[in-house]
Amino acid sequence: MSTTSIFERKISPYYQLLFVLALTIIMMGLSYFMPKVQYSSTASIMPWVVVCGMILFFAILNSIMSFSAPKDSNYWMQSMISFGTLLVLSGVLAWLVSGVSIYEAGSVRKVFLVLTFGYLVFMSIVNLIKFLLDLSKKSDERFLDKHKNS
Repeated sequence: MSTTSIFERKISPYYQLLFVLALTIIMMGLSYFMPKVQYSSTASIMPWVVVCGMILFFAILNSIMSFSAPKDSNYWMQSMISFGTLLVLSGVLAWLVSGVSIYEAGSVRKVFLVLTFGYLVFMSIVNLIKFLLDLSKKSDERFLDKHKNS
């Protein structure tokens, strides 16, 4: 019986999107039934807070899972589409649940912007690391071939 690490599996960004959306709905449901703190500034925007957390979770999950993706840009494009879809769908869901638009939810707009740029930075770092690893492997192969023949 061989066990494959989750980091070695090639899980489509679309499946990751569905997983995070399902988790968002579950977390919103749980937050709805939790006791409310009197005079809390986040009581009316709790669905937006949940959405921000789930967007950050997707950004980290998708960045880590992209290490096992093939070299082509197909995974990267699917990731960008999934992230944009997550932003839109979870934003609409939070608006429907809370009745508060993103413009009325305080600093949520700014948090969305920061999370978007953070996601792009995560993906850029992963691509840079993959590039450096490929460069290192090629350099090692050339070194070994050079010293093997001499």
